Amino acid sequence: MIYRNFKCLIKISQLGFGAMRLPLKDPLRPEEIDENLANEMIEYAVAGGINYFDTAWGYHRRQSEMFLGRALKPYREKILLATKLPIYLVEKKGDPERILNQQLKRLNTEWIDMYLLHGLNQDSWKMVKEFDVLDFLQRKKGEEFRFVGFSFHDEFNLFTEIIDAFPWDLCLIHLNYVDTHHQAGIRGLEYAYDKGVPVFIMEPLRGGKLARNLPPEIMSIIEKTGKSPVQFALQFLFNRPEITCVLSGMSTLKEVRVNIEFAAHDYRNYLTEKDLNLYQKVRELFLRRVPIPCTLCRYCLPCREGIPIPFLISLYNDAITYNSFDDSSREYNLFIRPDQKPDRCTDCGECEKKCPQGIEIRSVIKEIDQKLSR
Repeated sequence: MIYRNFKCLIKISQLGFGAMRLPLKDPLRPEEIDENLANEMIEYAVAGGINYFDTAWGYHRRQSEMFLGRALKPYREKILLATKLPIYLVEKKGDPERILNQQLKRLNTEWIDMYLLHGLNQDSWKMVKEFDVLDFLQRKKGEEFRFVGFSFHDEFNLFTEIIDAFPWDLCLIHLNYVDTHHQAGIRGLEYAYDKGVPVFIMEPLRGGKLARNLPPEIMSIIEKTGKSPVQFALQFLFNRPEITCVLSGMSTLKEVRVNIEFAAHDYRNYLTEKDLNLYQKVRELFLRRVPIPCTLCRYCLPCREGIPIPFLISLYNDAITYNSFDDSSREYNLFIRPDQKPDRCTDCGECEKKCPQGIEIRSVIKEIDQKLSR
């Protein structure tokens, strides 16, 4: 395993274990973790050199923290444990401390190594400021948790504002070879690094969409490199010296084995200009497949019926772009409540008036419901 420096004193495995996609007993019941298989994966990961494990309050419908607390107990002194404060549950100033105490119990630990604010965006950042969450982090750092950070799901300008607002120890951003300009993107990676904030990466395989069932024209290019789709994706990130750790949400023991084997090599500054041009070519092929020109600007919101329009379009675009209808359909049926489905649409047309891309949203979301609903 290759390790990268964190805050000078600590070395972190360049491959981290994300506990959001653990193996399940029933694929439609994310709370039913297959603990026998998951424990085997954890044991192999630790033996293989992974020392960074990431979870969150809501993962596996609130079961991930409790499982990880049990599974990591024998290794607690030799690994780094990260979890996240669910800002969406904070309603008053005392809530962060109350939630933290619950998480310590769920994780069966006296301390958390990395404590992150979960999924910061424009709305949750307002809540952070309204409820003095940064003051809470400042007070508690060095007691119940050692380092503070945030995970991020919004645009670059907000990312820079958040980076500059607090002495963060780390940040966690969405990045892969397709989404280089999505959310914080490469610009965010470089900005945080220049500011001295270590960067951790989530979605290196875009939830598995860059790992399997790739379109033939893309698969043929990757095969010529001699790499598997997973290795091709991880190498793009391991190449960047600005990255401290790449989190992979592994679901099988085979995935753990393969990823650890690949992470045993140092790929920093490994890719040539020719290699990077190949990634650009593959990226362009993926982007040409996107059927609906939605930029996720969210101008269509709020929908008066509560329909999550950008999320629906994103699921459908992913299904077409990454040849992943099964994954998108599963997510649609897991996360879209009956009162959020497109059949609630009243045809008011307000969303279409506000859409800068001119998307015929009303007909699009109804088609999405037909294609993804079960």
